[in-house]
Amino acid sequence: MDESRHRALARGLRILEAVASARRGLTITELASLNGTDMSVTSRLVSTLIDLGFLARVDNRRIVLTGRVLNLAKGFHQQYNLSEIARPYLSDLRDRVQETVILTIRQGNFSISIDQFDPEHPFRMVPHTGNAAPLYATAAGRAILFALPVVEQHRIIDELRDEPVEHPEVRLDRRGWTREIERAQSRGFVWIPRSDDVERLAALALDRNGAPLAAVSVYGPKYRIQDRINELGREARQTAAQIAQAAFGVRPGEA
Repeated sequence: MDESRHRALARGLRILEAVASARRGLTITELASLNGTDMSVTSRLVSTLIDLGFLARVDNRRIVLTGRVLNLAKGFHQQYNLSEIARPYLSDLRDRVQETVILTIRQGNFSISIDQFDPEHPFRMVPHTGNAAPLYATAAGRAILFALPVVEQHRIIDELRDEPVEHPEVRLDRRGWTREIERAQSRGFVWIPRSDDVERLAALALDRNGAPLAAVSVYGPKYRIQDRINELGREARQTAAQIAQAAFGVRPGEA
């Protein structure tokens, strides 16, 4: 009985997901085909979801969502905390690479560091949590910037032209932007060589629509990192992908 209920629940949730992804709803036949179940089973599940108020049947016999699902969306917005979701993955990355790991998000034209995990080395990064920087000025910011539509990237670069930065060599104009985005695309992560003794690289986590969600950065002294750039870039990219999946409930193997 428990196994039967489990299967019914899983099929019901898949029906809700399928209807949500269809612009004009779906018919029972289409749902049965997508779910891999026969028409009678699908019809019973849909009827239950209609009785519960999550689905409705419209005149053309298509099944659509109702406003009740907005309660789920409201709960998501109240409970969703990217830092909490990302924390175990960031901690695991820190333990694997034994360097400082930082989670960064976008806020307008700037990047904001929202979490940081440090190794037990005697030489560690100063706290970055809460720090803001122009999007082009950090590896994490550029990872986010380069995933935005080109027109928006140009607008941001132009608007930040006179913004003060700690290291002038990181300034990015449109000519430099083209070169740097090509490098980032070929690597799969962003690395900004700077004049100080710290190396910085970052990989991007995308949302379900392909837009920037957050960036995962690895920071550390050059003498420990300069020969590990590609290795650490792959590690950051793997962690960013795990965070993106966890943040949106993507199941293993799901596209």
